[in-house]
Amino acid sequence: MKRLILTFCSALTVCAVLTGCSIDQHAKMLIQQDTGHGKRQYWVLPQAEKMVKSGTISAARLYTMPDGIKIDLWVYKASTKTKGAGTVLFLHDVGDSKVTYMRVARKLAKKGFDVVLTDLRAHGRSSGKITTFGALEKYDQKRTIEKLYKEKLVSEPLYVFGFGLGGAVAIQYAAIDPRVRGVMAMAPYCDIESICRKAFPLLGDEDIQKTLVRAGEMGKFDPADASALKAIATVRCPVLLVHGKFDMTVPYAHSEALLAAAGGPKELDSQPLLNHISIHFNRWDEMVKGIEKIASGQVGKTDK
Repeated sequence: MKRLILTFCSALTVCAVLTGCSIDQHAKMLIQQDTGHGKRQYWVLPQAEKMVKSGTISAARLYTMPDGIKIDLWVYKASTKTKGAGTVLFLHDVGDSKVTYMRVARKLAKKGFDVVLTDLRAHGRSSGKITTFGALEKYDQKRTIEKLYKEKLVSEPLYVFGFGLGGAVAIQYAAIDPRVRGVMAMAPYCDIESICRKAFPLLGDEDIQKTLVRAGEMGKFDPADASALKAIATVRCPVLLVHGKFDMTVPYAHSEALLAAAGGPKELDSQPLLNHISIHFNRWDEMVKGIEKIASGQVGKTDK
């Protein structure tokens, strides 16, 4: 179903170009993503206070950012006495929410990790309407993690998992916060320009640049600051990239480019038969193994 929706949205985008959308319309389409799916995930869940009381989650927080955006997150405290496992922050894809990762959060908590699930700005129960593809989201993560450390709700070291949009944000976040000791990015894209070109394939170079500039003006961010490709060159912690070679939403070439640009320990886990949905759907055990591989210092090492 999700793939059908993505295909339908792509068709609408092409039609919009063919019918002569303005630069403003393209820019608005780029940064005002459809986040309905993630919001609907909450329909079957109780309010956070009841989830804390029942023990479903350990804590819930709603932190306000300097621009007024409220970031909603949940914390799962480690359910074992394993010392030094640290914390894993999960960042979802565009249109999704933190609800997706409840099952894998419980698995990691049983292995001794504290886990933070967050809704990116404009998604889930966080506020806002604009997606900035990492330009502002990475600073949201830095501020929320700082607040969680101050409350002693999470422990070091810190690892970050992200899928799609979340993967790109995870890489950008690692570049600005030295507390991040490892990143697992599943099907990440390179930058906002590559997303814009994929969304509007019939636009020429000049109109692409105009669209990006206008998107930045509308969303009050610098499009040049929304680049995982630029950020990864400064990341020194281990980065594990996971990508399906059949991914038509975020082509495999994105992870190849990110791997080549990475400045620290790095590894690309290629999945020949998987696409953007199957690389991620219900693969909780693979996510846990990836996090454990990063935490054990095995990323980038080959078996002898």
